[in-house]
Amino acid sequence: MELRPWQEAPERDGVLLMAPHELSAGRRAEVLRSARWSWVHLTSAGADFIDLAEWPADTLLTRSWRCYAAPLAEYALHAVLTHEWRRGTPWQERDTRSAPAPDAPPVPAGASTGGGAGLWGAEVTVAGWGAVGQRLATVLDALGARVTVLRRSPEPGSPFRQTSDLGRALDADHLVVALPLTAGTRHLFDRAALGRARPGLHLVNVSRAAIVDQDALTELCAAGRLFATLDVTDPEPLPTGHPLRSLPTVRLSPHVAWRSRASDAAFADDFATIWATLADPGPDSSADLDSSDAPDISDASAPGVPAPGAPAPAPAFPAPSAPAPDARALDAVIPGVVPPTSGRRARAAVRALLTPGRS
Repeated sequence: MELRPWQEAPERDGVLLMAPHELSAGRRAEVLRSARWSWVHLTSAGADFIDLAEWPADTLLTRSWRCYAAPLAEYALHAVLTHEWRRGTPWQERDTRSAPAPDAPPVPAGASTGGGAGLWGAEVTVAGWGAVGQRLATVLDALGARVTVLRRSPEPGSPFRQTSDLGRALDADHLVVALPLTAGTRHLFDRAALGRARPGLHLVNVSRAAIVDQDALTELCAAGRLFATLDVTDPEPLPTGHPLRSLPTVRLSPHVAWRSRASDAAFADDFATIWATLADPGPDSSADLDSSDAPDISDASAPGVPAPGAPAPAPAFPAPSAPAPDARALDAVIPGVVPPTSGRRARAAVRALLTPGRS
């Protein structure tokens, strides 16, 4: 395989590795139009930079679906713990206490009353069940949090509580948003939903700002009803005088939650996994893939239709449109594929590119 700048790509059948967040919208369009690509791989975990309605049927589109799970989960854990200990850490650089009286107890008065700090027993909702959500839920559970997962299709036998009900998801101490931005998740947490949240809810967003109604969140944080830790905002960066910059109930970071020691080239592992899958000519090339590696763009499940006369269900995660049968079969084989861009023609074109002697 030979790596070249996109300006030197062949007119057709090339593979494009694109970092969409490092390009303006105009430059992204220019790069995508510069050749007839067989395969475009995004270094990002999300594909919301791409207009899927206009995407050519014979070009495979994949994303780095797994490589940022560890740093994003670590950021979310840090945010939750920072909020839990916002009234002060249990340690000091120096012990400034005066010497106790002879009959004084060794533990300060009131220290055993708790005060709510810490994750043990905290209610945490993880919105999304992709690689980030799965890793974060496992870590939170290990630290004693009561984890609820908001996802479109609750999975039988899961060790975690699951729901597709937004009201239940927002009845928590912390909500971590780890969903992709799609037509179904845009403003999923809108003004009405946030207004029903448990008072004092701490919302952590490591995904995309547009999943949350930012204006409503700002107002509720200004009123002291909610707290927020945001790695993403709309726009990025916020205007100088935007209230989110100065609210004491809000912490901001400049879209850096994905960063880690290994993040500069982390997408290469995901790309290599997809490459190896495509290059395998066997009909059962998905057999060695763990089921958790299959792409999970949609992450929860709308409830069934209520019986006649039954009360209307609470607002829930919107149901996705069903992909075509051949797209489902292909998605199960190729990890990281972005629905509904998959198709047999795209896979055939990519496999032709990866034949011995050409890769």
